[in-house]
Amino acid sequence: MKRPLACAGFLYLVIQLLAAFLPPAAFGPLAAGFLAAVFPAWKLGGRFRTHAVLACTVTGAALLLRMAAFTWMMAPIQARAGTQAEIHAAVVETSPGFLEDTVRAGVLVDEVNGMAVRPFRVYFLSLPQALPGECFSARVEFAELEENEYTYGNYADGIFLAGEYLDGFLPQGESGALWARAKRVQAALSMALRKVLAQPYAGAAAAMTAGDRALLTDEVKDAFRGAGLSHVLVVSGLHLSAVGGLVYAAVRRMGRRRLACACAMFSSLAFMCLTGFTPSVVRAGTAMLLLYGGALFNRKSDALTSLGLAALLLCLQNPYAAVDVSLLLSFSATLGVLWVTAAHRRWRAGSAAQGKNAARLGWKLLWTAAVPAATSLTTLPVLIAIGGGVSLLSVVSNLLAVPVMPAVVGLGFAAALCSGVPWLGFLAKLTGLGCALLLRWMLAVAEWTASVPYAFLHVSGAFAMCAALLLCALGWAAWRLHVPVRRAVPACLAFVMLSGLAYAAADSGVVRMELAGSAANPPLVVMQGLKTAVLFRGPEANADDVREVLEQYNRTQVDLLVDLRMEGDTAALAQKLHAQDALSAQNSIINSTILAPFHDIIIYVKHQAKGNFACVEVCGYRVGIASGSVEFSSYPPFDIYVAGTGRPDGLACTHLILPRTGYRWLEDAPRAQFHGPADICLRAGASVTIKEGNKWF
Repeated sequence: MKRPLACAGFLYLVIQLLAAFLPPAAFGPLAAGFLAAVFPAWKLGGRFRTHAVLACTVTGAALLLRMAAFTWMMAPIQARAGTQAEIHAAVVETSPGFLEDTVRAGVLVDEVNGMAVRPFRVYFLSLPQALPGECFSARVEFAELEENEYTYGNYADGIFLAGEYLDGFLPQGESGALWARAKRVQAALSMALRKVLAQPYAGAAAAMTAGDRALLTDEVKDAFRGAGLSHVLVVSGLHLSAVGGLVYAAVRRMGRRRLACACAMFSSLAFMCLTGFTPSVVRAGTAMLLLYGGALFNRKSDALTSLGLAALLLCLQNPYAAVDVSLLLSFSATLGVLWVTAAHRRWRAGSAAQGKNAARLGWKLLWTAAVPAATSLTTLPVLIAIGGGVSLLSVVSNLLAVPVMPAVVGLGFAAALCSGVPWLGFLAKLTGLGCALLLRWMLAVAEWTASVPYAFLHVSGAFAMCAALLLCALGWAAWRLHVPVRRAVPACLAFVMLSGLAYAAADSGVVRMELAGSAANPPLVVMQGLKTAVLFRGPEANADDVREVLEQYNRTQVDLLVDLRMEGDTAALAQKLHAQDALSAQNSIINSTILAPFHDIIIYVKHQAKGNFACVEVCGYRVGIASGSVEFSSYPPFDIYVAGTGRPDGLACTHLILPRTGYRWLEDAPRAQFHGPADICLRAGASVTIKEGNKWF
């Protein structure tokens, strides 16, 4: 068997990914069954005996280790749910909270009721203002993590328990742990970049160099997402390769190859530490360390073996690392690059045997474009699984933007370091200017490709996932069977067209709701099939945000516009949004009305003295949105309510979506599950899905 370690690592990753969705009681019997199958597999003999034995052994061992991790790592932590305690903890990461002067935080608890414990991580939905790396003591109540689409992401981060802050928050200084020091260095780099670069370039540079995405603007994230360049903003192997490659090239000019390898290894370790040892960076870091380590000791390294070993090490540390989205994207993209590299190597060998000129410019351009094309294909199943959407121009945007990314990283680090030395201020401004110009080019490419009509498609669901996996399998089979490109490409394109038609038919009943913009009172865009309704509120400027959402979903008109504002020109708004039918809740509604512009969707609109509200009822779910102050005490509870600045008296809901922080009425908010700016997806016969915006990228 070729590359047994790579096969074992990839199989271990897949098994842990599948096991994440199995009940814990199934781990033991399944592990025993696979381990018992090792002996029969060995006795069968034949060509695939080694493969069968390896598969049974690795699968059984993976399930056993998953059972052990649940028993000794996860279960003792979750057993604390429902108890109150005085804790001492350090803040690991934060994001803006829903209330003023609060944060959502992941903390590392090391003391409970004055006794030292094995450190474990807890997620707090609301905690007094704190920064990563700071220690504190407080009285809290532990609780189980709520079952939602983020549960497995928390597990991948090592968070198995939630916490509710009660009182007694007392800062205890800064943590001296390595990760805390790395957080402070990361914050210092981000601050230095803010001094040299203006927004939005400072936020993009901080994300690419230090892994700090707190300063990224929504405009930058939307543009890069629409262009298929989101991976550039998430620190991964691409950035680590740039850092290691720049250090290696700089030292190699001195003529010392081994010293260059050692410096590249040190820079890789430092970069991994700086970014907090995220799974995607650890995957790339392991591969880079093996690569430079092999060169340091005059040994040849194998990329697939390094990748498999990285998967094995990450999942041994935490089996739930297999469900980390950044890790899956990083692994799948790397497999795409290795796939193209192997195909190119085989093509060059065949061209040399036939006497063809493999150095022609046309062939070079073709193989250069093959790299982003392959990575787009291999990452497609992961993007569909998270509902990230697919850019049809990602190959073009990657070819134009990615080549300048290493220079952005290098100039960003140089600008940040030089800004800390007074007599290097001119050099800091010069390198910052170069970094800003390159970032401006990348942003221009992203905005251009994202603005092309029908360039970005939103695809999700089991059908799309199966089609993407089959497409990857077809491409791999064509490569393994040496099918000529002139036959393989038309066959794959035909498969894509047929799958697209079938997906359009299957997706016609799905209802999507998306907030337009990031204002305090964003409108709600409701989409089903090719029909669109807009529940509008807020200032007139929100119409531009609505048009951006319509462009993202390749829609040119609005079938129904419901104007929930207390004041405003509904006719002018309808003309601006190309609405076929428009209704003003303030002027047209006396008591209530029922609108049914879609299939199986009912929109209730209600006018009150101080505000207006609408309720979208789909498949038994009720989604509410209001403008102004509204009284809800006499109405049934909502499943989802989209908040605004107006006070919702008597509100009862299961999920509360908060587009912004600082709403004054939140102190008296109903007991509900809070969400940040989110998209809503409803499917007939299935539960509601709420995906917070930019969760993954």
